[in-house]
Amino acid sequence: MLRLLDLFCGAGGAAMGYHRAGFQVVGVDINPQPRFPFEFHQADALTYPLDGFDVIHASPPCQGYSRAKWLSMARNRGKYGIHDRLIDQVREKLTEHGGPWVIENVAGAPLHKPIRLFGSQFWLLTQRQRWFESNISLKPPSTPMRRMKTPSAGNGIGPDGSICICGNGGVRGLKAAEIVSYWSKALGGVDWMIRREMAECIPPAYTEFIGKQLMEILNAKNHT
Repeated sequence: MLRLLDLFCGAGGAAMGYHRAGFQVVGVDINPQPRFPFEFHQADALTYPLDGFDVIHASPPCQGYSRAKWLSMARNRGKYGIHDRLIDQVREKLTEHGGPWVIENVAGAPLHKPIRLFGSQFWLLTQRQRWFESNISLKPPSTPMRRMKTPSAGNGIGPDGSICICGNGGVRGLKAAEIVSYWSKALGGVDWMIRREMAECIPPAYTEFIGKQLMEILNAKNHT
């Protein structure tokens, strides 16, 4: 079975997608991840050894690139906190190592010619745009992005069933337990996660889509 290393793995949204695509996944994160559903190592992703894996995926912290940064600064007199911007450093590490790799981050991050994935392309109930850069040529979905009728954060469910997934506040019309259940459904099934993990996770459908492309390319290469 082909092995994939998931750096900055969080609670395992990306990992689950790669698992569904057929990879054996190992996760690494500097913070404990007690609900990560596969083999996990608590370690610094920037120094963790990369040997022995067929693909490396990395999701460096997104806060320094996120649109939420500017919204937070506007609300807090220019204060946002210090957040690492590690994409360049991660890209250098993966390029030096060689082999196939993928870097994921939020819209607006300084990724090179990324494909851009949206929840509506996978019939999810939240848009959650994410960008993916790779040294392997990735194809975007044939299904186009469609606009959702999503209320702003905390303002409930749209007429199309879509919902904004972020933060820890209440959601109009939903009880606390209902929020977690609906968010899991909207993200395509991440019911092993708690709420704060869902607020940051990559929908598994995205990396399953990417993982199937990687799997096809690697299997073809191994049979030549």
